[in-house]
Amino acid sequence: MENKMTFHGSGREYYGIWIVNILLSVLTLGIYSAWAKVRTKRYFYGNTELAGDRFEYHATPIQILIGRIVATIAVIIWFAVGQFFPIASMFLLVFGLLVMPWLLRNNARFNAKMTSFRNVRLNFTGTLLGAYGNILGRGAVFCFIIFVVAMIASAQISVGVTIGTILVGIAVLFVTYAWIIKGISSYFANGYGYGKLKFKAELSTGFFVRTYLWAILIGTITMIAVSIASALVTGIFVVFSDPSSWAGMDGFPDNFDPDNLTLDNLFAFAGVFVMLMVGYGLFFAAMLVVTAFIACRTRNHVFNQMQIEGMPDYRLGSNMDTTSYSLLIITNFFLQVFTLGLARPWVKVRTARYVLSVTTVHGDLNELTAFDDRLDANSSIGDEVSQAFDLEIGIG
Repeated sequence: MENKMTFHGSGREYYGIWIVNILLSVLTLGIYSAWAKVRTKRYFYGNTELAGDRFEYHATPIQILIGRIVATIAVIIWFAVGQFFPIASMFLLVFGLLVMPWLLRNNARFNAKMTSFRNVRLNFTGTLLGAYGNILGRGAVFCFIIFVVAMIASAQISVGVTIGTILVGIAVLFVTYAWIIKGISSYFANGYGYGKLKFKAELSTGFFVRTYLWAILIGTITMIAVSIASALVTGIFVVFSDPSSWAGMDGFPDNFDPDNLTLDNLFAFAGVFVMLMVGYGLFFAAMLVVTAFIACRTRNHVFNQMQIEGMPDYRLGSNMDTTSYSLLIITNFFLQVFTLGLARPWVKVRTARYVLSVTTVHGDLNELTAFDDRLDANSSIGDEVSQAFDLEIGIG
């Protein structure tokens, strides 16, 4: 039995909440932002429906406010040390790396425990040792391989050995990176649960290797297409403009003289401008396609492997595709640019509606029996600090 997730909110409805949240946050010098976050979370969770029931968000504004105060102090210290004690900032950076797994784990625990469905809360039971092993441990292996390859390449044994070492090193680093992403994804996927029921997911490094190989192929093809398109645009302006106008503009655009502007020069200037804009636009579009491909393929793989431990009939599902996801990102970007940010509520709503529309839960949920776990996660410090430093990782 397949249960599709749906979102029942609207951009117009959320717009009112969004405006009030901004105004009150400004008037209270940011203090109300904790209440604004809770109000926003409750709106989106409350409008998310699965099998006829909706989710709930249980964090309180005071919990968020305390975590936000600690996060603000941490950010202030970070910038202050960087400005006035540059050398000490290096030690602070090392400290930040050392506490990163703890922050990410706490972020996952807090968000899960504050979410409930049918009066049973989600949980996250990933261990702290697992967080450090999969995030820092695997990262250390990656850095060690780089060090070894650099040492061998710099030994100046022979040109052939050096080139061979670099090529082998790149291949090993490529596979190692896929292994790191697999480890982090597996840690979070196997850490989540519903009440006392735990999710289980068997991920493979080979899948991530194939994903990144496909991404490289797609990136190469799109970059070739970008180069051809840029050349065509350049050719059009060269053909339809006077070549002498280009030759006479030595040092263009640094020596461009507006007082001696002619129609041919203006056309040449427009040609260069359009050529650059088309080139940059196509380049970012190519990178977007590659990023969207990796994100969609990874999400689908992780979700489709997640099932309740010992109950394979109950599992998650995802069918996100690169084309629709890329179009969502592009249209969201232009909506916010052309409305100077005023379309933000519609962007968040349409994103939530899309993500939920490609997410399913398999199994008869009316027959599923789950009991709440007593795991406590009352502190939002890890949640707020990880978001303050943009460290949030998980599945979504």
